[in-house]
Amino acid sequence: MNLQTSCDFTRFNHDGQIMAFSSRREQDTLKLLHTPSGSVFSNWPTSKTPLGYVWSMDFSPKSKFMAIGNDQGKCLLYKLNHYNQNSGST
Repeated sequence: MNLQTSCDFTRFNHDGQIMAFSSRREQDTLKLLHTPSGSVFSNWPTSKTPLGYVWSMDFSPKSKFMAIGNDQGKCLLYKLNHYNQNSGST
């Protein structure tokens, strides 16, 4: 499913391969785009990922984690497995 409302936030990860975008207008609206292929990741977040209303987001410096701040004052931290598996590269 694609984002069906206007986009309030966008962030690129450290190497520009992933763009995250979200909206404050609807609950649980965040998508990740693989920029080289132009494909939206369909496996995360799912409809059961409890994001709430996304107010902020950012990637860690080497993209091993993504932090998402929501309307409930929570900071949700998610591990990005692709960048954790490739941690040997610089």
